[in-house]
Amino acid sequence: MWSAQDALVLKWVALRVAHYLPAHDLCHHLKGRGCHHSLSLVTAALYKGQYQFVYRSDIRGYYQNIRKETLAGLIPQWVPDPVLCNLMTQFIYYSVEQGGVFHTPTHGISRGCALSPLLGGSLLHHVDAWFASRKNVFYVRYMDDFLLLTESRWALRHAIRQLHQFMQPEGFAMHPDKTQIGRLANGFDWVGMWISPSEQSIAPRALENHQKHRLRLYEQARRRGLSESAANDRVQVYVIRWEKWAANLLRITYQEQNNVS
Repeated sequence: MWSAQDALVLKWVALRVAHYLPAHDLCHHLKGRGCHHSLSLVTAALYKGQYQFVYRSDIRGYYQNIRKETLAGLIPQWVPDPVLCNLMTQFIYYSVEQGGVFHTPTHGISRGCALSPLLGGSLLHHVDAWFASRKNVFYVRYMDDFLLLTESRWALRHAIRQLHQFMQPEGFAMHPDKTQIGRLANGFDWVGMWISPSEQSIAPRALENHQKHRLRLYEQARRRGLSESAANDRVQVYVIRWEKWAANLLRITYQEQNNVS
């Protein structure tokens, strides 16, 4: 957890370095794109009927497995300002305390910082660029979530093999429990939506996370001494916001489906 002063400095650094860091158009979690943009492109590609096979997965523990030495070595290549480079290096080589002993881990960067999504996007820019040059693969990335669509099973196998070859040298591995592979007709989970040629709905995992978060909010409110009514009011604020988010996702998928048809 960063102090308020540290967080302010890191936010300033993020604003200053954003235009230096490599950011590919196919990396959708970055500013100016987002989940709505990603969902629109994915559903448009789906409803064209060109692709038959899908691979969707993410990196197991992406942030915590980033090699500090590798990332720190890239910073001077991206950012020409030595002051900004120094501040970013300090961010990367943060120390942790355990049992009164301070040490600097060899792997991992903080997730709760404005710099994290920028660096997480730039670190895999070469992967985005390679897949962007493949004409027989539809590819998008949302932080460490990857989506591949292909016309043939052979093309999908080749694309998956290449993705793994990019991951292995950096010590990354795809998460087996969050991997979907097979025919597009079976559907897949992307940015909170369950998408298939015949169905558009909020993804089961998103619904499960929604229920867990509602319960957690209620329990936190009660532990802090709020009345049952006040706790329910707090939960309801979250529910209204979540339902608006879900409605927007559904609107985008229906809109793209109508555009194609």
